Amino acid sequence: MSTDDIAKLRADAESVLKMWRINEPSRPYFFEFSGTPKSGKSTCIDSVSHFFRRLGFRVLAPTEGASRRTPRYLRDNLFRFNIWSASYALTHILEGLSSPEKYHIAILDRGLFDALVWFQLLADRSDIALADLNKVHEFFLISEWLDVVDSVFLFRADPPTSLERENADKLINDPGTAMNTDTLGQLNLAYKAVQSSHGDRFKVVHEIDTSQSQRTTARGTAYKVARIMVNTIQDGE
Repeated sequence: MSTDDIAKLRADAESVLKMWRINEPSRPYFFEFSGTPKSGKSTCIDSVSHFFRRLGFRVLAPTEGASRRTPRYLRDNLFRFNIWSASYALTHILEGLSSPEKYHIAILDRGLFDALVWFQLLADRSDIALADLNKVHEFFLISEWLDVVDSVFLFRADPPTSLERENADKLINDPGTAMNTDTLGQLNLAYKAVQSSHGDRFKVVHEIDTSQSQRTTARGTAYKVARIMVNTIQDGE
């Protein structure tokens, strides 16, 4: 990623915005950021939101990560926690589609794909029945909202990388409900299972591996994602 790369990205984004000022899109472009905890989703959302907003795009984005906006008292019950979080994603989609603000871009932090994964995890643990899993999955795959998700960015990080990032500035390293080696490993398997079973029902899923072995940087990841977002918009116009 060079200075010229970023300049070209900016020029392409500004070209899209100039076109939209003449003929606005009928709905926002929706981009879901999905993936394992501490894989870089929130950092990337902050960076790409900043990029597009500074250029003048109207961006609908969550103000904070799912773990912070969901009530603390739900965190010990993953079924209730994920019902809340998935319902938030749906309200975010409906807001983007219906708001008089007429957003250009809508960002989903833990959206429909993530909803499928976390309920898959609960089924894998036998915490919910397979029949209930199928019902939940079909609900979140209803075309009314699935069809508007233009791209999913599936962030991955291996458990050691996630835990190192989680504990970097902490005073103690005690495991949490999700932030422990076993759950992170199971969660990675659930992501693979959902991508295999339902990935083709989404328009496109981009895998972003931020494990330390990949030697990625937050800035490089943000550039890669923003480049895909701009390309997606250009291809759709």
